[in-house]
Amino acid sequence: MNKKIILIFSLTVLAIVMSGCIGSTDAPEATTGNEVLTAADMIVVRNIPAGFEYLGAPPTSVDDIKHEYVDVAGIVDAAEGTYQNTDSVEVHITVVECEDSDAADEFVNQYKLSLPPLARGTQFAEESFNNHFATRIMDYTTVGGEQVAQYAYLWSNDNFVFIVNGNTEDFTQTRALAEATGQ
Repeated sequence: MNKKIILIFSLTVLAIVMSGCIGSTDAPEATTGNEVLTAADMIVVRNIPAGFEYLGAPPTSVDDIKHEYVDVAGIVDAAEGTYQNTDSVEVHITVVECEDSDAADEFVNQYKLSLPPLARGTQFAEESFNNHFATRIMDYTTVGGEQVAQYAYLWSNDNFVFIVNGNTEDFTQTRALAEATGQ
């Protein structure tokens, strides 16, 4: 009798482990519409672009988002993922969960309005990937005493806002991680 119980238990554990229900750090592949996703669910932990490594998710609060980006009503939660490639390019995916799509759109609009205008170059460019439009934002920062362009991608999808930015002047690297969100 004990051998049967142990065998059944072992087969059950094996089935669970093989199905990926235990020990998986993968984000959900798809939703059926019944799941309630959070900002943390949107952080890319698999299907990361070649050459990049997921470093982890530093703690991020609503207050952090309001301080770093824009303070608008309707922010519910936030999460961030940090990635780095072999050239020490570091890229962050920040996901802001809002009460609804109107609050997410307001976040995007207010964030764009909060950015100081550029002295040269085009600050905003609309690009399309993953069947939606995103705004590519160019900004300048000082690196080694020189002004260099750096890029971020910003968009909303339903009640989530996505901000992907990094320490690179090569916008294709930032865009690769923006596309990896699948959002």
